[in-house]
Amino acid sequence: MNSEELGKRIKEARLAKKMTQSELVGTFITRNMLSGIESGNACPSVKTLEYLAGRLDLPAGCLLYTSPSPRD
Repeated sequence: MNSEELGKRIKEARLAKKMTQSELVGTFITRNMLSGIESGNACPSVKTLEYLAGRLDLPAGCLLYTSPSPRD
């Protein structure tokens, strides 16, 4: 998965939880870093990804992997 797609998933999950970027990051990373991640300009470390997923009440893997699409 590319960083743009990962950022999009994180942003969608954050908006679904009605959270601002500042609310999501807390004091773990900066809001500017999250903005870079969401825009695909930065790639989070595993530790950061786990933190964000935890704050979003999601398993980190669901941000990284897509479910297989049904075959015709």
